[in-house]
Amino acid sequence: MSYSQIQQTFQLCSYLLSYPDQELMDSLEDVKSELESLAFSAIKEELVQFLEKAKLKSLSELISTYVYTFDFGKKTNLYVTYMTNGEQRERGMDLLFLKNYYRLNGFDVTDKELPDYLPIMLEFASLVDKETLKPVFERYLDNIKEINNHLDSEVNLYGHITKTIVLALEEAGISKPVRRSGEIYV
Repeated sequence: MSYSQIQQTFQLCSYLLSYPDQELMDSLEDVKSELESLAFSAIKEELVQFLEKAKLKSLSELISTYVYTFDFGKKTNLYVTYMTNGEQRERGMDLLFLKNYYRLNGFDVTDKELPDYLPIMLEFASLVDKETLKPVFERYLDNIKEINNHLDSEVNLYGHITKTIVLALEEAGISKPVRRSGEIYV
C-alpha cells in the first residue's frame, strides 16, 4: 500500500468519524467508490463493512449509535488523551503538545475541537509525511488501540473504522507506542 493510499485512508476515516448528518448519509456510495483505489484489502474490507451497515440505518439511528458510542462511552470517546489523563493537568500538557506540533507542521487547528480529537488527528495524518506523523501517533497509539479494543465491529459499526485506523497506522510503520518523543521539544 502506498503512503498516499494510507493518507487517503486517514482522510476517509476522519470523514466517517464526523458527527452523522444527511450529507454524510448521501455520500456513502461516493465513499464506497473511492475505496476502489485502495490496495490493502483488509482496510478496504473494514470500510466497506462500515458503509454497508451505515446504509442500513436511518440518520437518526446512526446519530444515536454515534452519540452512545463516542459521547457517552468513557472508553470509546474520540478524545484520545482523555482515556489516560481524564481531566488531569497532564492532559493539558498533551493538548499543548499536539496544538504546537500541528502548528509547527503547518496545520492550523480551529478552536471548535480539542487537538486530541481523533478526526482532527487523522486529518493531520492525511496531510503530512511518515516522519512527521510518527511522533504524534507513536505517542498515542495505545490510546487509539484501547478505543478500538472497546468497539466490537460485530456489535458496533464504528469498530470497523477504528480497526481500519489501527491497520493504516501499522501500514505507515506505527506499531510500537512511544510515550514521549525525544526528538520533539515543544
